[in-house]
Amino acid sequence: MDLSLARRAEPELLDGLAAEDPRARRSRGDLQRIHRAMATIPIVERALDRGTSGFVPRTLLELGAGDGSLMMRLAQERAARWPNVHVTLLDRLNLVAPPTLDGIREASWTPTVVTMDVFDWLAQRDDSRWDVVLANLFVHHFAGRELQRLLAGIAARTCVFLCCEPRRSALALAGSHMVGLIGAGSVTRQDAVSSVRAGFRSRELSSLWPNAQDWVVSEFPAGLFTHCFLAVRKER
Repeated sequence: MDLSLARRAEPELLDGLAAEDPRARRSRGDLQRIHRAMATIPIVERALDRGTSGFVPRTLLELGAGDGSLMMRLAQERAARWPNVHVTLLDRLNLVAPPTLDGIREASWTPTVVTMDVFDWLAQRDDSRWDVVLANLFVHHFAGRELQRLLAGIAARTCVFLCCEPRRSALALAGSHMVGLIGAGSVTRQDAVSSVRAGFRSRELSSLWPNAQDWVVSEFPAGLFTHCFLAVRKER
């Protein structure tokens, strides 16, 4: 199958389920297993090392933070090198359980949960900025003007942006059809395929990043199934 054709972003099943729906709970657990299978944390850490060379971030924002488990693992891994980080977890639903917040605090990071749609957040008259903005399996949900608006809003609020998204490739599509082998439920099995079809390749995100002359922008594959985009402002 030729996946070089235009990407197709469509609503995923999980997005339409209530937070307490048993299928949604199972899918969130599935995502944790998928992150481990895809080695998401090592991929994110290597990219962050590239993007933050020469300085230690003090503020970090995660967009589409979900249940916060990925951020907790990141805090635990980086606490020694990045002490006392203030991290904001933004998602349209508040899914972060108290034990997850406690886990972040135990790593000497200070978490704040913001329950808000990302475009409502962008629409705020707020000049807050973060040293790093991170998104994982989030940006691929958007297309067209929404995607451009999202990237422009992020660029105005940070000096380092990293997103790790599905790679739109034949191998990734084949892998998405096999997530049932790690115990994924029906919602995740369908959403995994949709995610790959909405994924990125080549320099698709770089071409949309605003004022690219002011940034060092890179876009690269990571692992078997992940596509990363990293933007670092030249003058911080």
